[in-house]
Amino acid sequence: MKCKFLISLFLIALLPVAAPAQYAVPHGTFAGGGGVRSGSHIVYDTAVQTAASVSSGGHYIIKSGFWYNAEISSTVDVAITSFDCRYSGETVSLSWSVSASAPFLGYNLYRSEGESEDYCRINEELLEPENPCAYTDENVIPGTSYQYLLGALEADGSERLSAEITVTLPPKPLTLYQNYPNPFNPSTVIRFFLPKEAPVTLKIYDARGARVRTLCDGPQPVGYHSISWDGLNESGNNVSTGVYFYRLLAGKKVLTRKMVLLR
Repeated sequence: MKCKFLISLFLIALLPVAAPAQYAVPHGTFAGGGGVRSGSHIVYDTAVQTAASVSSGGHYIIKSGFWYNAEISSTVDVAITSFDCRYSGETVSLSWSVSASAPFLGYNLYRSEGESEDYCRINEELLEPENPCAYTDENVIPGTSYQYLLGALEADGSERLSAEITVTLPPKPLTLYQNYPNPFNPSTVIRFFLPKEAPVTLKIYDARGARVRTLCDGPQPVGYHSISWDGLNESGNNVSTGVYFYRLLAGKKVLTRKMVLLR
């Protein structure tokens, strides 16, 4: 009887007491066990997955996510419910959603490149606390891996960081894009992508094959490049209406496209 009485007292001690609390649990805190996992207690944990998840067994509940605002034994409110990134065209699209009761003032996004652990903020100004939220990272290079962190700013000025998410952009060959606008008057922009650093020459030719203008001649770094042509020849005179060709020489590769000038 004494043993049963002690067990009863122990179980009563484990019963949850409603108390407002905020939990910021480091990743993997309960990965090897520990914490309360019995009775009607809730186990708080974090995980790398992009969305919060729930698993249960017996009388316990385990919720994974970013951080939680909750009362013990009540439904747990997951503040950051998702954080995702994906490659889209020539950019990386980042998106995240939050609970309607999340008290964040705004967000910052941090990025590292390759195997570097040095993160830099990529948004110039604090991002507004909209739901859902989205941001487009346009300063990315094909064939490169990027790691992102989401920073949530709270009313007291502190910032909570999410788990890291990674996206790897597929490689891209040397590319010469169609000029824009085309037809054009008086100027147009020529874009190209360079997969690796190389000496680059970009020249304009008329329909007869005569060279009109050299726009670029020298080494260029990897990445996207834009060069404008104002419709002038080497002498600084306006060229006439007609069809012209722009020729890109990068290393040993040559690409050519056609454009039209209308005066």
